Amino acid sequence: MTGVRKGYVDTSFGQVHFRMAGTRDAHTPIVLLHQTASSSAMFEAVMTRLASSYFVFAPDTPGFGGTDAPRERATMETYARTLGEACARMEIPRAWLFGHHTGASIAVQMEALDPGFARRLALSGPPYLSPAAKEVLRAKTEPIVLDEAGEYLSHVWRRLRAKDANASRELLHREAVLTLHAGTRYHEAYDAVWNHDFEGQLARVACRTLVMAGDDDTLAPSLAAAFAALKHGTMMRIPNGTTYVVDRAPDTVADALRAFFVDDGSV
Repeated sequence: MTGVRKGYVDTSFGQVHFRMAGTRDAHTPIVLLHQTASSSAMFEAVMTRLASSYFVFAPDTPGFGGTDAPRERATMETYARTLGEACARMEIPRAWLFGHHTGASIAVQMEALDPGFARRLALSGPPYLSPAAKEVLRAKTEPIVLDEAGEYLSHVWRRLRAKDANASRELLHREAVLTLHAGTRYHEAYDAVWNHDFEGQLARVACRTLVMAGDDDTLAPSLAAAFAALKHGTMMRIPNGTTYVVDRAPDTVADALRAFFVDDGSV
């Protein structure tokens, strides 16, 4: 089967909603981790392109999409442990692991908690940031406030539009709805990223790692520093790619993953 299917898996943290595609076989599956405040819906186009060659599993981060919110304030470790348990219960002991933006942080944290889970690691828009940059972004991270006039609705739309002036209305509508569904706790994922030792953990990753970003991605300035920190690294730039490169250039992203996630016997 190559169509995208949906389901839930029970974990000790609550139910995790996921999308999956492809047929299980002896090959290593691909696990895809999404950005904030999206869901696994952002991967559907990429999944259909990979499903003929891989089993693809894309869970929703806790508190987003259809996955239960954390019982307490979220941390990167909470996200990683929840999704790691979801993978284990789906009988995925090892994976080709891909994360975009927040998903990149979660992927690195998962590998830190369970070294060897990732046979190879691909990170799109890796949030490799200086302490000063994190503090600037932390100051800009605002929770949704449900005001009587509904101004928060247009605020969410404007914030998403500012990420990509050419994104379609349909894409922005999906992302706005997902942000509003996450509600007043959506900003916790951003706080988890700012509090995460992504830089330290990335430097300790032992497997081959691809870092990539679109030229117009908001995290493109982090790409070179992330690459420099890697023991076994490859870097890729995507011309004209934006924060929504996975949605807007699924062929490019799928081709990059297909080329990188190969069992050639290397580290």
